[in-house]
Amino acid sequence: MKLQFCRTLRFVGWMAIILAVITGLQVRAAENSITGLRLGGVDIDGQSALRVVVETSNPVRASLKLLSNPYRFVVDFANTDWQVDGIARRGPLSRDPATSYRFGNPDPQTGRVVIEMNAPAAPVRRFTLPAVDGGGHRLVFDLVDRGPTAFQLAGRALAAEGARDYAAAQPAPAAKPAPKAAARPTPKPTQQSVAKPAISIAPQKTRPKKWRVFIDAGHGGKDPGAIGRSKTLEKDITLASSRELAETLRSTGLIEPILSRSDDRYLKLRQRIQLARDSQADVFISLHADAAPSAKARGISVFTLSDTASDKEAALLARNENQADLIGGPDLSVEDPDAAGELLRMFQRESMNQSTYLANAILRQIRDMPGGDRRGHRFAGFAVLKAPDMPSVLIEMGFITNREDEANLRDPAYRARLLERLARATINYLVEYGPRR
Repeated sequence: MKLQFCRTLRFVGWMAIILAVITGLQVRAAENSITGLRLGGVDIDGQSALRVVVETSNPVRASLKLLSNPYRFVVDFANTDWQVDGIARRGPLSRDPATSYRFGNPDPQTGRVVIEMNAPAAPVRRFTLPAVDGGGHRLVFDLVDRGPTAFQLAGRALAAEGARDYAAAQPAPAAKPAPKAAARPTPKPTQQSVAKPAISIAPQKTRPKKWRVFIDAGHGGKDPGAIGRSKTLEKDITLASSRELAETLRSTGLIEPILSRSDDRYLKLRQRIQLARDSQADVFISLHADAAPSAKARGISVFTLSDTASDKEAALLARNENQADLIGGPDLSVEDPDAAGELLRMFQRESMNQSTYLANAILRQIRDMPGGDRRGHRFAGFAVLKAPDMPSVLIEMGFITNREDEANLRDPAYRARLLERLARATINYLVEYGPRR
């Protein structure tokens, strides 16, 4: 009898502990609540962006995810439940690209909001607004479809960021609302806030099933670039090479090549970036021919973007290439991506990581070319490589100031060999790291 009594006490004790743990988890899960979910649109320099506003009872700690098949924007909130009056925990949406929403608890300490979408829209801006007039704290995201590569890069960057506190309210700059009325998962319409565009975005285009490679022929028009010992103009070599690389890539059936210029014209560096972003390119390749005071310098160089140059020669080359814009006077029409905001700067860091993979793929393919890969992967602050949403490389195909390199670059057969290797490297990179087609 005494043994049975002890067992009963032990059982009651364990049940009390279990109930206390469950109760503690429930209490912890209720430390914060989602009290509102609204979707609408804002105009970001001509393109409609999806605005997602999540209202909570307290400032939040949250992490963001971007998932595919189907495209989803996911926000995980610490210790948060769903307390939106009169609104179901899931339902359809009619604000493109959003098609539906749902709330769930993947674990007892996490509340998850999922916005399902029919296009790869990624956040380009986020900010918080304080509670006013008895309302909740608002966490605001603006999402733009920049194509599957931009979506993939943003997803990797957000996964690396993890959870962060959204406690401090940040003022939202004013902007134009999108023409279409706001949508939310409730029959009652709600006024939305609007915000200032962070970067120039062109109207969305329908994506093809092929990868898109943007090929930038360096210099052009009134900017001849470097001049060889036999009076060869860099702008002519880069134009011929870009056309030939485009044809080589197109012939694979896997790539839709896009040229920054198909004739002898002058383009500012930021125009080249914007053309690539407008086309939602998966890769950006800028072709150039190098120059040096010494006629002995030769070989191929592959550059990617960095705040710090790999060497003095790389720093000087970047400075000279960036001065191409000065030929046409100051350019005030295109915003520098460096000023676009903390989210895009974070995505650019991931783009720089991917650019390194692309550069290494190219170096592996050119080992048997004159000079081979001995100059290696180098980096500097090239303005033309500053697109935040695609891997970008600048290739100096040889020294136009070296007689052997100049002769090679003038030779269509040599260029065909080099460009075939660039095409192979680009496809190898896209197969391994690019978005699925």
